[in-house]
Amino acid sequence: MQDTVAVEDTGGVRRVTLHRPPVNALTLVEYDALATAFEVPSATRVVLLRARGRVWSAGQDLGELREQVDDHARSAYLRRATRGVAAAARCPVPVLTALDGPAVGAGALLVACSDIVLGTPAASLAFPELRVGLRLGRSLLADLLPAAVVAHAFATGAPIAAERLHRLGVLAELVAPDELDERVEALLAELVAIPDAGLRWLRRLPRREELAADYLDEVARL
Repeated sequence: MQDTVAVEDTGGVRRVTLHRPPVNALTLVEYDALATAFEVPSATRVVLLRARGRVWSAGQDLGELREQVDDHARSAYLRRATRGVAAAARCPVPVLTALDGPAVGAGALLVACSDIVLGTPAASLAFPELRVGLRLGRSLLADLLPAAVVAHAFATGAPIAAERLHRLGVLAELVAPDELDERVEALLAELVAIPDAGLRWLRRLPRREELAADYLDEVARL
């Protein structure tokens, strides 16, 4: 059976790839695997996060969430699930994300944990949490989007398209689909060449720790 979160370490880069067809929905299997994937070895300089398939990630697998039969089970489930996203926020090295499709809910929050996002015209972010009874994730978006955009995104659940994400500064580069791999590899080479002190400065880890703590506090208050 193929891992739904594949991890490969090469040349100082940890490559983390979501692959749970058809839409890369996230179950506890994926959340646990992400929590482990972002606990990087000392030789890792950069993490590349990407996904296979037309949908980058549909976010939380709602079928599994609905299997939690009472409030206690649901709360325990969400605490465990959100550790995977919090681990991405707390990753000690810079995270580069290649976004070439829709990222929804928890999938979009994973993108928010990145330092640099390269996207294609197929990229989008959407936050339908309020429509499925979840009040989670707003804290992780504090450094990603203006407050009014965040409020509108949660209120409507509507996707934010690639061109707007680029204008808002979420996408560092908007590239053609057939150029994404080449541009990702070129940027990885540039990142790996930066001295450790520079990479730590780029990651802004104390701020990431603060955002992750606020996110987990959101879960605790549910």
